[in-house]
Amino acid sequence: KMRFRKLSKNDSGQILTSVLVFMAFGLSVIALSVSLTVINIQNTAKLSQSGQALNYAEAGVEEAILRLVRDPTYSGGNLLIAADASITVQVTANGDNRSVTSTATYNGFTKKVLGQVSLANSVVTLVSWKQII
Repeated sequence: KMRFRKLSKNDSGQILTSVLVFMAFGLSVIALSVSLTVINIQNTAKLSQSGQALNYAEAGVEEAILRLVRDPTYSGGNLLIAADASITVQVTANGDNRSVTSTATYNGFTKKVLGQVSLANSVVTLVSWKQII
């Protein structure tokens, strides 16, 4: 047979204290988990916005190359590719070669891309393309 003993008043206080300690620990773990999740979501959003700024900078180089096809003397300027981004293109000439630098700013993130283009014999050739850090 199992025997149970009656709880005294002192025993009930120990049980309450134990339950409160475990609850405090559990709530701390939950609060930490929620905090880490929020931080992770914020970082993911920032990474996405940074990537979008890079996409806009690349679009600026592509647009400049298209304009160079139509007008080999194109020297750059501000582009309106997206209403929520600022994109500035600068084209510098060195003989038949052109350096196209596109700087895009989106939600506080600024990215820069450099494209090297050759215009030899009225043919536009992309020589290199890189992100400038």
